[in-house]
Amino acid sequence: MEKWFDKQLAILTAIYDALIKFRQQHNRMIKPLQERKLWTKQDVLDRLNMSERTYKRNLQTGLLKPMRLNGFDEYFEEDLLEALEESRRKGRI
Repeated sequence: MEKWFDKQLAILTAIYDALIKFRQQHNRMIKPLQERKLWTKQDVLDRLNMSERTYKRNLQTGLLKPMRLNGFDEYFEEDLLEALEESRRKGRI
């Protein structure tokens, strides 16, 4: 019975160590807030060649999730890339 517990403890320790390494790598990848590019609603419309109607539809479906700052929709570039990847994954683009 002790061998079983020792094996389980070793497995849990290995998982814990792997999660710690993953978190450290992830923290290195995150850019400081000042270095992150913000896109306005107009940037999204212009650069993605999106109509106002498509923009509103993407808001309603939850594909686009803006930060509403002072009444304006703004996005971090990473969030838009994630939305594009989700759209590609579902076969929309």
